[in-house]
Amino acid sequence: MGFKEVTLAAIGYVILYKRPLAKALLVPFVLFMLLDVTELFEPNLLVSIVTGVLALMVQTVFAITTHRMILLGPNSVPEWGLFKWSKRETFFALHVIGLGLTMVPIALLGLIPIVGLAIAIGTMCWVFARLSLVFPAIAIDQGVSFKLSWDLTKNRQLLMFLVVVVFPLALMIPANLLSFLPYSFLLTSLLATFATVFMVAALSVSYRLIYRETYES
Repeated sequence: MGFKEVTLAAIGYVILYKRPLAKALLVPFVLFMLLDVTELFEPNLLVSIVTGVLALMVQTVFAITTHRMILLGPNSVPEWGLFKWSKRETFFALHVIGLGLTMVPIALLGLIPIVGLAIAIGTMCWVFARLSLVFPAIAIDQGVSFKLSWDLTKNRQLLMFLVVVVFPLALMIPANLLSFLPYSFLLTSLLATFATVFMVAALSVSYRLIYRETYES
């Protein structure tokens, strides 16, 4: 299974589970929109920190809900979504923070004259692609570490790069184009959140593919 098959499978799952996904993601979806609206009021540092923490929590619930539904089926989450914060959500959020922290030293490559920015961005994308399988694994309680994600993606680096970098960029094109229009903030936010479902689904399908290739072949 290649990139085309992964993306088509992800789209197929989202369409197949559109009703249970819509119900389970309704609350985090609305919260996403509300948090985006707060940015219009140019909040101070304290408010920005609080909204940042809340955004991380909402993103965690959003991603875990989608991962579980794609990998385990609609019955793996309550009908109207996850409302209980558990060790799983904490573990997931800490790995999101950890992944962000790994990007800090890589960003220093941007200080290299002329080619630094390109090297920094390329390295960030590559590292993110290699480590991202940790998230669907945590979502379904398999608890995979960054090291294991790195090992799993060793022979699938191009696929992971396409799934977590190229596919999201393609999905975000409509939202990015709309962002140049006046008064399009809410519509842009809506499209970006909607696209996130497909991004997470593609990561789920990739995890299932690579896990089966590694342990069940």
